[in-house]
Amino acid sequence: MKKLICIVTFTLLHLLGAAQGVFESDVPIGREGDPSAEKQDSTQESNVPHFHYTWRWEREGVYRNEIALDTLIDGIQNYNYIFKKNIANTYLANFPSPYLSDIFMNREITEDFYQQTLIRAFLFKPEDALHFNTTTPFTQLKYFTGGGKGKAENLLDVWHVQNIRPWWSAGIRYNLISSDGRYMNQASKAYNFSLFSSYEKERVILSLFLNQNNGHFTENGGIKDLSFIIDSTDQKAENIPVNLSSEGISNNYRNMNLQLQGQYNIGKPKEITTETDTFNTYPFKAILNLRVEDNEHKYKEETVPLDFYPNTFIDSTATVDLTQNRTYDLSAKLVMNEHPKYKYLPGIYAGLNFKHEKYEQRTAFDTISHIQTFGENRYSGTYIVAGLFNVDTNATFTYDIAGKLCVLGHYAGNFKLDGYMQQALRKDKNAYIRANATIELKSVNPFLDHYVGNHNMWDNDFKAIKTIKADGRYVNTRLRTDLGIGINNIFSYAYFDTTATPQQTSKALMVLTAWAKQNFRLGSFYFDQQVYFQKSTQEDILSLPAISVYSHNYFQHALFKNALFLQTGIDLFYNTEFYADNYMPSIMQFYNQRERKTGNYPKIDVFLNVRIKRADIFVKYEHINYLLRDHGQFFSAADYPINPGMLKFGVKWNFFD
Repeated sequence: MKKLICIVTFTLLHLLGAAQGVFESDVPIGREGDPSAEKQDSTQESNVPHFHYTWRWEREGVYRNEIALDTLIDGIQNYNYIFKKNIANTYLANFPSPYLSDIFMNREITEDFYQQTLIRAFLFKPEDALHFNTTTPFTQLKYFTGGGKGKAENLLDVWHVQNIRPWWSAGIRYNLISSDGRYMNQASKAYNFSLFSSYEKERVILSLFLNQNNGHFTENGGIKDLSFIIDSTDQKAENIPVNLSSEGISNNYRNMNLQLQGQYNIGKPKEITTETDTFNTYPFKAILNLRVEDNEHKYKEETVPLDFYPNTFIDSTATVDLTQNRTYDLSAKLVMNEHPKYKYLPGIYAGLNFKHEKYEQRTAFDTISHIQTFGENRYSGTYIVAGLFNVDTNATFTYDIAGKLCVLGHYAGNFKLDGYMQQALRKDKNAYIRANATIELKSVNPFLDHYVGNHNMWDNDFKAIKTIKADGRYVNTRLRTDLGIGINNIFSYAYFDTTATPQQTSKALMVLTAWAKQNFRLGSFYFDQQVYFQKSTQEDILSLPAISVYSHNYFQHALFKNALFLQTGIDLFYNTEFYADNYMPSIMQFYNQRERKTGNYPKIDVFLNVRIKRADIFVKYEHINYLLRDHGQFFSAADYPINPGMLKFGVKWNFFD
């Protein structure tokens, strides 16, 4: 019955379409076509100039934030999602694979379903989606590939969006990443299929998001003998022995999302015109948001590797560790919008949020009788939410401050206060200073408190984690400068120790981060530099590279009367030595190790990017310095070497009709 409902739902929803979203969203605003074109019904005339306006609803519908699609050719060669997010990562070298940002302030926010945290870049969820208003049907195709038979790496990203009516957009997206892996038993796959719909007419705003994420990671446990890498032997990567040589050992996940949001505007409307759109604003609005999320994580062993894991508790022949979760999240808010005439008069909102989580998993195992117990655990909380905001694009001083307090349920006493303030230093807003801050008290994730698996077991009663973090930055878009400093102060920090068991420190953990980003230009030559400095006060439980660098250097020029745009250059990734985490396949988590350091090794890519009309094409040789055979500390995690050099190419093509 469940499968039948899903089939019928997917069949009907293609008629509704989607508000489209993409990963490459945080980029400077830019538009294809004529920005002054009047929005029209894309089904009426085939010669309508193409123009699209894209935005995201912040704070679950409180206000819209205009976010442009990435239409730049620059950076197309750097398509690995984790390196689009962070310049330094601990990961398993393969794409896709679990990862952890080595820039601590940029680490992913812990997901409610904990196992998703280390694969977040490969998931597409409601908060990632954008909403569209487009004058003509808009399709984007991306296909990136590399490697030959037995070591291929592929990315396919296809999506389409259009306005069925001027007030109703519709679309669909399919994203697939797959890799054979350069080393033995490393094949992986991550894919998602998404449907969206967005409706906005008069006082009513409705949106729908429905999708499913799936993934499969074959586990090899890392390189068995590191001398094959460190001593620069000529052994081919696919022939180097690994710790898990048996096939059929894998981590698998499934994530399904359904979000419905409705807004109803109250009061007398007033028309607002911006550089890219015209819409009505109202004094008040009511928002109702429903989200249902269904998750599953499965660690599967067709043959149990008794020589790799220190402990095997449940079965020494074959086993499956399965955790399932379902989350219901319902919120209602009343918003007083910003006044269109008085640009410094803030908007205010308040409401309630109810959240319920259910976990189904193995809850106990008796080591004497060998009896397994399976059961359910339920957690819920009722929150008061409120906020104050002024995001008027005409104001030189903007801010967004929000608070959340749990008053009932398992999470009672948890709270979060976060926001930002930004002051423009020039009337054209090309220069500004910005401060971000968060104070949060949050119960430890259920996964860290209790888990029973074939190779890992723990039963903890951890304290709630308190986090205080703040950062400030100076940005000058005209000079292409970004300078900043930030601090994270965490009390009762939870981590995985050297046995891959969760622990909690009683000492405060503080991490200081400073960064500088600067783009230099000399004629047609560009030198984009990013440098991060970090310092942890407890390096015994949190080791970080002191310095991380991304150097993006290229020459670009238009040829043949601007019919062809060419860009060619060198990318360099580097970080200083540190104790990079190791990886435990049975729980799909990184954990502390203090046996060997990684880093102090540059990874260098050379690339050529070409734009011909609407098609962007790239060719690159990734990790070209691998050919020098001076491998040194050439590891992305403690037992996982960076992939050998590989030739890659791809195309991104936009269609506007």
